[in-house]
Amino acid sequence: MSWLLSQGRGTRRFLAAVTIGLLLTVHGVHADSIAPSPPDPAQMRAWVDDMKDAPRGPFKRIRWFCEDGTILPPEPYACRPHGGGVQHGEWSDRTVAIREQGFLIATLLADLDATDHVGDDPHLDELRQVLLERFLIRFDDGWIFRKARYYRGAIQIEDEQRKAREILLAMVNDPDWLRSERYLLLREAVRLLPVNGDEPAATRVRELSTRIAEEDPGFQDLRVKIHGMPDAGDAQRVRRYARDRGEVELADSYRQLADELDVLYEPQTAIRRLERLADESRGRPLEPILREAAERLDRARDLDTRLELTAEYATAWRERVLDEDQDRLHPADRLRLLQAGLALEQEAYAVASRLAEASKEADRRRQLVWLADLAAVLHGSGFLSARQQEQVTRRIDGLVNADEPRTDTWTAELRYLSRVSQWAQRSMGYHFDPTVERWSIITNLATHYIPDRLRDSPLLPYTRVLDTLLEDANARLGIRHELFGEETAAGLRALNPGLRRGVLLEAPDDPGDFREDGIYLMASTTPDLPPVAGILTRGEGSSLSHVQLLARNLGIPNVVVDDALMPRLDTHLGERVVLAVTPRGRVQLAADGPEWDKVFGAEPRGEDVVIRPDLDKLDLDTTEMLPLAGLRASDSGRRVGPKAANLGELAHFYPERVSPGMVVPFGVFRELLDRPIEAGGPAVFDWMRGEYDRLATIEDSERRREETREMLGRLREWITTTSPGQAFRAQLRSALEERFGSSHTPGVFVRSDTNVEDLPGFTGAGLNRTVANVVGFESIVDAIRTVWASPFTERAHAWRQAHMPDPEHVYPAVLLQQTVPAEKSGVLVTTDMETGDRDWLTIAANEGVGGVVDGQSAEELRVHRRSGKIHLLAQATAPTRTEPAPDGGMRRVPASAPEELLTPSEIDQLRRLANDVEARFPLVADNGTPPPVDIEFGFVDGRLALFQIRPLVENRQARRNLHLAELDREGKSRADGVINPDRPPRPAE
Repeated sequence: MSWLLSQGRGTRRFLAAVTIGLLLTVHGVHADSIAPSPPDPAQMRAWVDDMKDAPRGPFKRIRWFCEDGTILPPEPYACRPHGGGVQHGEWSDRTVAIREQGFLIATLLADLDATDHVGDDPHLDELRQVLLERFLIRFDDGWIFRKARYYRGAIQIEDEQRKAREILLAMVNDPDWLRSERYLLLREAVRLLPVNGDEPAATRVRELSTRIAEEDPGFQDLRVKIHGMPDAGDAQRVRRYARDRGEVELADSYRQLADELDVLYEPQTAIRRLERLADESRGRPLEPILREAAERLDRARDLDTRLELTAEYATAWRERVLDEDQDRLHPADRLRLLQAGLALEQEAYAVASRLAEASKEADRRRQLVWLADLAAVLHGSGFLSARQQEQVTRRIDGLVNADEPRTDTWTAELRYLSRVSQWAQRSMGYHFDPTVERWSIITNLATHYIPDRLRDSPLLPYTRVLDTLLEDANARLGIRHELFGEETAAGLRALNPGLRRGVLLEAPDDPGDFREDGIYLMASTTPDLPPVAGILTRGEGSSLSHVQLLARNLGIPNVVVDDALMPRLDTHLGERVVLAVTPRGRVQLAADGPEWDKVFGAEPRGEDVVIRPDLDKLDLDTTEMLPLAGLRASDSGRRVGPKAANLGELAHFYPERVSPGMVVPFGVFRELLDRPIEAGGPAVFDWMRGEYDRLATIEDSERRREETREMLGRLREWITTTSPGQAFRAQLRSALEERFGSSHTPGVFVRSDTNVEDLPGFTGAGLNRTVANVVGFESIVDAIRTVWASPFTERAHAWRQAHMPDPEHVYPAVLLQQTVPAEKSGVLVTTDMETGDRDWLTIAANEGVGGVVDGQSAEELRVHRRSGKIHLLAQATAPTRTEPAPDGGMRRVPASAPEELLTPSEIDQLRRLANDVEARFPLVADNGTPPPVDIEFGFVDGRLALFQIRPLVENRQARRNLHLAELDREGKSRADGVINPDRPPRPAE
């Protein structure tokens, strides 16, 4: 319960209740004869749902909560003798039980202590949970407070608003909250906490339209339109629907929605808000700033000027809010300036939405200016960093100032601008992904928070304008799509790149019936979509639809399909297919088959896939421990696997960059297999070979799968529980002392390295275990046995042994390498991963150890080999980083997510390494030329460390990317054309 001690007065109230309960128990008064067990997720979800319809919601009664911790009945002025206090609902037993599990539901702001959210320990997790719940209250018609809102005395809005203001004033008065990394979180607090009672018009519109669609299914299409492609004409559409098709009992709801749409697009809304804030600032330095903005917006002669002014003020006010000179702006004015910035955000949303309606008629240059202004507003709103906005502005300026840019250059730059959506999503994810993921255990509605926030921002009109320009550019570039072997120039519009194989299916009615391997035809967006292999959305859509946001989050290829193409897709329902969507927007939907196995890293699909290690090359007689520095690439598949062999080669060329290591060779494991499987039984190797032969004769696939599972389980248990013997232990202890100075070691990574990795057509990467940062001799012995057993999991067998003529010949070597406490780590690829251009490098890096290979949101850069020119692709926005724990293992700690992770010096070190390693390293592709390689690296105090090198062609993900790049290269026949920026977008000219 120690984590609760820092949770403010609300937790002190809970602890007081627990203390009373314990005292009653000591004196023989028992509420229950047996303490209840903690609720499981299903129970908590059920309780949450019940609270929505319960008259008292999450409360059981009304109480006074006094400053000294006393809890009293609701008598007038009950807390006066106890230093004052507040009156509101007391949590029910179910609410307390859920909060005990770390879900801070039913938090009342009146119970919070403002000082808990500032200083060295600002309780950011608690704040994020509070904000997520405030979103749920808006999004879900009160959420668990739905009925409790009418429970008199349960919630005192005056106390809530007073405490919200107190918390926000404390935050804006804290220098730590005036750092750019916290700016978006600070704005979300101002937006969601009830400091002034205002609620964004766009949020109200979506809430009302969703509620109407739930009661009137016929309204669903209009709801989808309002959520995905809103414009100023929606109010009239709602009124027309209500008149012609609406339900009589919903007349008031239709009218309210239409009125809210009028407010959303009313040009004076932001001006009135700014004037009101200026009135509140009367006599202060902020007043003339706000009045000038309101007057200039009011005098603006057209929508373009209004958007330009909004961008100008949004950027300037962000800088002013984050100005650390506390004397220049009073905390109350700093808070008002944040509120003014939210008003500007709504202004940009409304103005740009109206401009987007004319995007087919406005010339291309004018639309680029809109995008630049919207990017500035997104920066002012916290969704883009200064670095990201600078990159976007530079790209747009280049296009705006060009007379007739080449078609391929124009399209490539537009594709770059499409990264803004992902950047904004990752910015929100940095702050809220862990909280959303945790709360999704008790409510699926939590997953709506980030998508809803992005659609509530100027990002929505930004994507609408950009989609128009991209569609035009693709048509002019001559990008033609492929649908089951037939080319089509239109009808398919790429939203998200990727490459997946799966089964083509219609979307089921029940979200629980979605399959992970399904590539789904969907009639409209759905907020409950689980992870799937691919998405084909019927009809029109935007880059910020529910489906697209999920696709971006999960790396799922997503395509909009015109209804005219649906009959061609329907004939292939139920078939296995491959969906490829390239970065340049080309779409390929094809029947799956063995020819795709090479593209997907030789994924086993049938008996024709055969994995053959070079058994003649094997040296199983070597059983002494090998120093890493003594190995060379030629040892791969001989005494050790490619991981250790190639790393030994790196240690030879770059000894100061590779940490000390040693290898337990193949021969030690093979020697272990000569022991009997059981007393009086055959040697393990003979037993294993006999079992593989027996399993191959079983015709019933289900029975063969079950018996294979049992056989592998027995083998793994034998390996992990059998002592490797005293001779091995003595040899290992001596080698550890020689290599690391101690058999206890300060920490080593124990890594698998088999003879069936990095083979032609098969990588095997990621199938076996790495045990990280192992400390202590006995722990190292256990880790070695774990690594030895890892090639014999069911997953590894399905990928590998099941497709080997001699599956018993899998031999793991074990690499032990001293732990490097990398402050940053990542992967360098010696080619442009999108285009295959060898003049460019692709670099991905993250804070801590192993973040990139684990799939965290990383800083991604494209770096020119010779000039060092840098193109930013993404910033590192993972909310946590991994670091070695002193006593062994790894631990996760908060990440700082800096705008620039790799320093210029570190990037230069990687560039020099890339230019040098290909000349030195003996890696040769099938065509006799050095292949691109990927190198795992880290930095400690700015010093480069190397962890692994391998040919890129044997990396499964790289194969996928290279296939997409190859598809893009095939569609460049019109790349040397030119674009006239002064003409409107057209399918062709």
